[in-house]
Amino acid sequence: MIRKCISIIGFMMVWQIVAFIVNKPIILPFPFEVITKMSEQLSDSSFYLAILYTLMRTFISFIIALILGITLGLISGLSKKCKEYILPVISILQTIPQIAYILIILFWFSSLTSMIIIVCLMLIPVFYYNTLNGIENINPELQDIILLYHQPLSYTIPKIYLPLIKSHIVSAIDTCLPLSLKIGVMAEIFVQTNYGIGSKLYLARTQIDMVSIIALTIWMIIIILIITELYRYIIFKK
Repeated sequence: MIRKCISIIGFMMVWQIVAFIVNKPIILPFPFEVITKMSEQLSDSSFYLAILYTLMRTFISFIIALILGITLGLISGLSKKCKEYILPVISILQTIPQIAYILIILFWFSSLTSMIIIVCLMLIPVFYYNTLNGIENINPELQDIILLYHQPLSYTIPKIYLPLIKSHIVSAIDTCLPLSLKIGVMAEIFVQTNYGIGSKLYLARTQIDMVSIIALTIWMIIIILIITELYRYIIFKK
């Protein structure tokens, strides 16, 4: 904790010095200006509304991606024939540039639907590969025991396979939680939603308000850290 505080203080000092050298707030404002703006945002109801909308959209997208990614990963891990069909599609999704997703999907769907689809397409491969790797790395002896007792999938998936690959799923969630929010805000900027952190960032950019841009960015970092640490506390507190 002390080292983190020292790092933050050191970063603030460097920021202050560089801002003083540049001496152009429109390019790099002073830390005090940004902190003042952040305190002002705390008294602005639209700021909380923007956070709520962004988190809500991101959460919906995250849950959809989690369900689809894990389901497809399980299907591929338990059936080599299905894997031959699903894996190439997931590989293609993973290699397509993010900006290409956004530009194509914006032509096809409404703003809210576009954002959800964009986030899902980015996260599904992460959940898929983690789940698939978990299934494929199960101890062969355990696999033989599972086959020997031959229980229906409705029993083996929730009672055997998911507990065995829990660490892989936990790792995927840990990766996707911060990633989903970052992608969600980026999608909001391109989609130009009415409410959200992304829309506030876009508005600040059009107004050439660097203070607000940096303030909102810091708030994003704080929100991501809180969510990530809360998740890790819930999962690893035992």
